[in-house]
Amino acid sequence: MKYSIIPIFIPHLGCPHNCVFCNQRKIAGTLKSPTPYEVRALIEKGLLVSGHPAEIAFYGGSFTAIDTKLQESYLDTAYTFIKTGLVSNVRLSTRPDCIDDKTILRLKKYGVTTVELGAQSMDDGILKLSGRGHTKKDIIEASRKIKNSGMKLILQMMCGLPGDTREKD
Repeated sequence: MKYSIIPIFIPHLGCPHNCVFCNQRKIAGTLKSPTPYEVRALIEKGLLVSGHPAEIAFYGGSFTAIDTKLQESYLDTAYTFIKTGLVSNVRLSTRPDCIDDKTILRLKKYGVTTVELGAQSMDDGILKLSGRGHTKKDIIEASRKIKNSGMKLILQMMCGLPGDTREKD
């Protein structure tokens, strides 16, 4: 079975930090995030290109740190395509310190099946030196909540951050 991901890039939206490795302005060429109308258009274009059911993925920001009304607007837009069967599910990336029980319920309501946590490291010293703004404990707690909810969990990790060593990796 063919599988496609329709990426929706929301550069730096929701993220309160400037980590040493992240320059969303340079990566995206802008910090302008799409409107819900533009998200709909991107999904429609992605479905035309793929020609078969696809997964919608929100990348580039900290999705669950976005204003709740905008989160729900994005998710509702995506969910309309899930209800038609043209989209199988939604995935998103976010920060570990922006996951709580209320957020988990919201994500499940709108068909999110996979959460990618920008953990980057499991070492508090490295996290601090990198400007992450969260701790190892935040990663563990968020991971537990996601797994217990039945959603898939992906931990995004990075080697070579400030203070990192081969042993710490």
